[in-house]
Amino acid sequence: MDAKIFENYTKAGKILKDIYAALRIKPGDKIIDIADTVENEIIRKGAMPAFPANISINDIAAHYTPIPNDETVVKDGDFVKVDLGAHIDGYIADGAVTFNSEKSDMITAVTDAVNAAVKIMKPGKKVSDVSEVIESEIESKGFRAVNNLTGHSLDKFTFHGPVTIPNIRNKINYEFKVDDVFAVEPFATDGAGTVKDSERVYIFSYLKDHNTRLPESRQVLNLAKKDFLSLPFCERWIKGITPIKFDLAVKQLVAAGAIQPHAVLREAGHGKVAQAEHTVIVRDKPVVTTA
Repeated sequence: MDAKIFENYTKAGKILKDIYAALRIKPGDKIIDIADTVENEIIRKGAMPAFPANISINDIAAHYTPIPNDETVVKDGDFVKVDLGAHIDGYIADGAVTFNSEKSDMITAVTDAVNAAVKIMKPGKKVSDVSEVIESEIESKGFRAVNNLTGHSLDKFTFHGPVTIPNIRNKINYEFKVDDVFAVEPFATDGAGTVKDSERVYIFSYLKDHNTRLPESRQVLNLAKKDFLSLPFCERWIKGITPIKFDLAVKQLVAAGAIQPHAVLREAGHGKVAQAEHTVIVRDKPVVTTA
């Protein structure tokens, strides 16, 4: 990894670290205001959002981003997961924290799990080693690791790379290499320990070109490919299209295989879910860009 790429990764990570350090969430806050604030702050600090701010509450584990005029507010006792991505020239930092108005053992579990995991992200260590640490930390606090959510490799303009890090024990023998970049993201729950797709979809990403007569479909696809650089996007980022026409456009594009839908994920047993996440560059002394 050359010096400029390393600088981009670490600068993007520091931006997220600083945003999380300053972020305060309290009952009564609208999640659309939180999303707009953190996304604008990423841009103000010199990066671009790598995906829409995910603000997922309680049994919603991931992939909830506010829709235009979203009226959802944080309630006392909510588990509010704020998952953010920032990129500089395509080099991505991915991080997440969980907020709760009270001290939570489940938040401690995922925080301890991610911190223990990134410490062993060294050349020669295996994915299975990291997964073992994550699940052990979560189980030791009396919770279940979510079995079908994973960490993932990162690359230039590649948000979910081909190598995954499950949050449960496994036999994956992939050995980490110097300068591999990974997002490590433990999820813990007091529910069933698995997530399912819901019917709601608010985040999409570009897959391929498609000829369409609908002008709104052409606009969405063009923005997805060129402005959003094939990274995930949401309706809030598309200006000048009514909600009805946006829905028609994305339905047509999903049906054609031109864009990928990322469904809102809900815990199968309706348990509360907590998440923590860091981005790490694999080295003999791992570089945690978001810490």
